[in-house]
Amino acid sequence: MNPPHSTSLMFQMFQFQLKNSYGSYNKTPKISQTQKPNYLQFYCHSSDSISTISTQTPFAASYLMNTFGFTSESALRASKYLRLKSRQQPESVITLLTKYGFSRADISKLVESDPKVLGYSVGRISSKIEFLTSRGASYPDVVKILVGNPMILYRSLQNRVIPAYGFIKDVVHSDEKALAVLKRAWHLLSDYADASVSINFLRYIGVPESNVAYVLLREPAVLAISVRLKRTVQELKVMGFDPSKKNFVTALIVKCGQSKSIWRKKINVYKRWGWTEEEIFEIFKKSPRCMACSAKNISATMKFFVKKLGWGPSVIRGCTPVLGMSLEKRIIPRDSVIQSLLSRGTIEKKSYNTLVFMLTEDGFLDKYVRCYEFADELLKLYLKKRDKSQLKGGSESVQRL
Repeated sequence: MNPPHSTSLMFQMFQFQLKNSYGSYNKTPKISQTQKPNYLQFYCHSSDSISTISTQTPFAASYLMNTFGFTSESALRASKYLRLKSRQQPESVITLLTKYGFSRADISKLVESDPKVLGYSVGRISSKIEFLTSRGASYPDVVKILVGNPMILYRSLQNRVIPAYGFIKDVVHSDEKALAVLKRAWHLLSDYADASVSINFLRYIGVPESNVAYVLLREPAVLAISVRLKRTVQELKVMGFDPSKKNFVTALIVKCGQSKSIWRKKINVYKRWGWTEEEIFEIFKKSPRCMACSAKNISATMKFFVKKLGWGPSVIRGCTPVLGMSLEKRIIPRDSVIQSLLSRGTIEKKSYNTLVFMLTEDGFLDKYVRCYEFADELLKLYLKKRDKSQLKGGSESVQRL
């Protein structure tokens, strides 16, 4: 028989394990009404944990501190969920990850996010990596996905990871696009239940498959909380949006990612420039991206158009997409070229309107840069005003642009 104090300790450990049965993720197990919890499993696990804490924690904690720079407090906390008897197990994991292209910094991030990774078998880890690479993922892609969500390594390959990947691919219809989704929303490989609810709801209300795929590719986080998505859909319907149209999902992405206070702040910025709420909502319906920028950027863009260019709010309302454009990367660089042409007398002022900003990159360069003898000078001015990383090559060759 166990002594009374041992029984009490085991009961406390049972409570602790029940509360934290998912490790550092602190998720309470979901038990259906027809499913009974396996108390024997928890009891036996708690007994093992007592042994682990009493005999193995010192080594696990010291290993985490010496190898990965954990503080003593965080190492002791993490070691409660990590069974290590020697260096052989964690070193085998580190060797495997290094083989697959993980840097020391990548491995450190992985372990800091979930120390239990060091206790996984190399077979469990390699099977997930091999699955992703078999679908076309590069090793850098795999590193990004797994560092972003180490829980993938914990999940069953056959029961969770493969079905989750299949769900994503069924929506976007290719491995390339499925991997693109995972690089933005790696959590979907370990838990896609809420995203599935959201996607089925969008289908139910009449959103075309191509637009559902657009949301998953462009902003998968919108699908992560189905309750929020359903509430936003109702708000958009009240505004008059049609779920079958492309601008519906654009508006959904824009509005779903903002709190009510942030939304109201942006409304107030537009109102300060003389627009009513009815006019603002009409503009939002025509060009949802006008509410995608921060309130600060909206204010700066309006100030640029009204104060610098002398365009009234009515002019801007006639071409609302410009409100969703980047001031620094698109509007100011193009304006600098136009101002140079105006100062030379090359073009007339009446030809300067919002259509300048609506042209594609090549369209703008063809019409206002490449066609002039002093194209190199104009290009140099243009590149100086915008992010050079988006137009590589500088002024070496106008033809390349």
